[in-house]
Amino acid sequence: MPRKAVIILSLITVLNVTALVMNITLPTRAAVGGMSYEDLMRDPDFTRAVTSVAEQCRVNVDIARLECGSSR
Repeated sequence: MPRKAVIILSLITVLNVTALVMNITLPTRAAVGGMSYEDLMRDPDFTRAVTSVAEQCRVNVDIARLECGSSR
């Protein structure tokens, strides 16, 4: 393999590893109305709204698509 290709592949590998480490270490945070993830999980209005939307949807695993509402 040419030296230039090895250098490019090495740089891409370093970038991928860096991106992976950053994705693993950064915490996910909910920012809805200033509420944390835990606050949202305890909020009955929020959980009721999410449940209502989820009940109207189905997942088409074959094409990895979420179909909601009148699209059935």
